[in-house]
Amino acid sequence: MMNIEEFIENKINSYAQNIIDKGDKYDQLSLGEIGFYMSLRSVLKGNATKQDIGLMDAVNDTLQALDIIKTDETFYKK
Repeated sequence: MMNIEEFIENKINSYAQNIIDKGDKYDQLSLGEIGFYMSLRSVLKGNATKQDIGLMDAVNDTLQALDIIKTDETFYKK
């Protein structure tokens, strides 16, 4: 089973490859995905910027509001 770090690296590499292979048609989509996964990687490694933390908090708050995770849980903390 793949751990979260491997999952994130695979996602970043996959979307970067889409930029190379598929050109400008996928640039913006891939950039958005890469940005999210890079922020998540930074948070998990403990070297996040305030922007990284804010992005993760916004996603977490949304998941809580949708009752996907409990209000006392966080999707990105181990």
